[in-house]
Amino acid sequence: MKKSMVVSAVFAVQAFAAVAHAESMEVALLQEAIFSGKTSLDLRLRGEYVDFETTPETDAETLRTVLGYKTGDYRGLKAFVEFENVSTLGNGEYNSGTTGFGNKQVQYGLIADPALTQMNQAFLEGYGVKYGRQKLIYDNARFIGDVGWRQNDQTFDAVSFANGTWVKDLTLSAAWLKRVNNIAGVSRRVEAPLTNIRYAAFPQARATVFYYGVDEEDAPTTSWQHAGLRVDGTVANFLYELSFADQKDYADSKATAVPDASYTDVQLGYKFGPVTVKLQQEVLEKGFKTPLATLHAFNGWADRFLATPANGLEDSNVKLLAGIGGYNFVLAAHDFRAEATSDKFGEEVDFSVSKALTSKLTGMLKFAEFNGGSVAGFTNDTRKAWLQFAYKM
Repeated sequence: MKKSMVVSAVFAVQAFAAVAHAESMEVALLQEAIFSGKTSLDLRLRGEYVDFETTPETDAETLRTVLGYKTGDYRGLKAFVEFENVSTLGNGEYNSGTTGFGNKQVQYGLIADPALTQMNQAFLEGYGVKYGRQKLIYDNARFIGDVGWRQNDQTFDAVSFANGTWVKDLTLSAAWLKRVNNIAGVSRRVEAPLTNIRYAAFPQARATVFYYGVDEEDAPTTSWQHAGLRVDGTVANFLYELSFADQKDYADSKATAVPDASYTDVQLGYKFGPVTVKLQQEVLEKGFKTPLATLHAFNGWADRFLATPANGLEDSNVKLLAGIGGYNFVLAAHDFRAEATSDKFGEEVDFSVSKALTSKLTGMLKFAEFNGGSVAGFTNDTRKAWLQFAYKM
């Protein structure tokens, strides 16, 4: 009896020691993951000048500071947290918006960079899945993007998945959004399934199909869905991009609030050594909207078409892109008309030059001038200019 008790006690001690050892190993692995991570720093100093005909000339000097930390690997999992601060360095005499952190100084021109401090991203990732607050960019950000031009990002509270290894040359991306956190610091509730599938086996033709359904929980009559196809490629020095999307009402919305409408984009280009010339015609029918896009990248940098006009939009433009002597140049000329009536909204010229000053510091000068046409609401001219320095570590 005593012998069996001794043996049992020995087994118990060994089992306890094994459990303790396993727990200590897990603790050690977790500690190593936490303390072996990587810190990131992003600084962006910007001066922006705006001249609207209906408001005084306006300028804003802002500094964006983003500090992030990603842990090392713990059994296939990593955590990431990122904090963001946007500070006004000048006199603050500009209109940063009327919602969220906006200062509501509507007597000045709009420069949508409100001063704020917030958690920009915070997510757990592993095995292709991300859960938490995160940035999402699909394709060229025409439908889903992070609005990366503005000082505050657009982020999403979501669970997302991406995989590019299951099938060679096929990338599957999907997400379920619960909240949209916009550049003004306003968060709104959504129920939004997103799916994007891209096949890129051949440089001559790479194809993407996508479906985005967004149920706006706080404004259900505005819910919408997009289904579309994008094909792009290069043939020798020729390049092209073709896109089509169809819009319908979704969930509790009605066609009267979200009409059936389509989107088409045709881009053709040719490379002359370091210079590329591109022709584009982008058409948004009446009622077509892309509220989750990185809108500044489309339809002119003067930002006169962040919302689709009542009679739709037709943007015909030519772009010249060049990389010469370490400088990157972009020159674009736009002609804007109403899709339904062909009335002229106006014309715009955009120009930018950027250069990497060091391995971590980039400078950029950018300019946009919109000359208004004959359509009410678009008759006033607009000029904008930016000087920016960005540092990334």
